Formats: sequence, C-alpha cells, structure tokens
Amino acid sequence: GLIADESLMTRDNLQHWVSSANCSSLSQSTVAWVTAESAHGYELALEWIDSDQESIASSGWAVLGGVVALRQDCELNLNQLRDLLKRVQTQIHTQPNGVRYSMNNFVICVGCYVRELTAQAIDVGNAIGSVIVDMGDTACKVPFPPDYIRKVEVRGSIGKKRKTVRC
Repeated sequence: GLIADESLMTRDNLQHWVSSANCSSLSQSTVAWVTAESAHGYELALEWIDSDQESIASSGWAVLGGVVALRQDCELNLNQLRDLLKRVQTQIHTQPNGVRYSMNNFVICVGCYVRELTAQAIDVGNAIGSVIVDMGDTACKVPFPPDYIRKVEVRGSIGKKRKTVRC
C-alpha cells in the first residue's frame, strides 16, 4: 500500500481491495490512503460509508478524511460535507467501533483542512462529546475533535493541505 500507484488503481481494483481487507489497519489506513489519493476516492467513499460491513464503512469515512486533507476547498462539495458532518453528529454513537473511530477522525479532518467548515466541525465535536472506541490493549486514545482542531489552529495550520495521506 505504501508503494501503490493510485493513478493505476481502477474502481474495481479499489472495490476488491476494500472488500478483501481483513483488519482495521488495512481498511482504515492502507486501503483508505490509496483510495483517497486516487481519482475514484470521493465517489467510492460516499458509497462505502453506507455499507453494512464495518470495515468498508470505516474505510469510507477514512477516505473522506483523506480527500478533504488533499483536495483544495474549491474542489470539494462544501454543502455535502456540511451534511456529512450533521450525519456524524446524529449517527456516530450508534455505529460499530471502527466506524465511530473513522467518523470522529473525519470531523477532525474537516475542521483542520477545510477552513470554511472549521467552526461547524468544532460545534459537531462538542455536540458528540467523547467518543468511546475499544482500542484493545493499547495506550491509544480517541482524540476529542475540538481540542485537536484548536491545536492545529494555534499552530496556524488550518486549511493547509497535504501532498499525501500516506505515512
């Protein structure tokens, strides 16, 4: 996944990849990163977030976070992103574990990378409050979106886009 050429990935390739991912580190990271960087990322993400399969839905939300981190705001459908933030606010606490984590991260990404939606993302983060995700036997924690977004704001990096979402 770290060396995959997203420009060569077809919709079918990416669909097969997300359907075959057998753990959250693949679906929420590797598959999501390459998909977000591909020409098919946004449209696939919108399909995947409606999946009944936790791994696919969580991948979809992770792709959306990657897309907003990469694409210039003028290339994004801001009204649709506003609606997606509202959806997170109303649905996050009823979703499976991995989907909750990816939805929470989506709020952070929108707040950090889409200047016009920063205030709404902070409001949504405050409205949803603490998101409980079973992180297994690790020291990992689920970040609180308003705190994370404000740290980025203090650093002066709100709206600064990334060249890649891969680590």
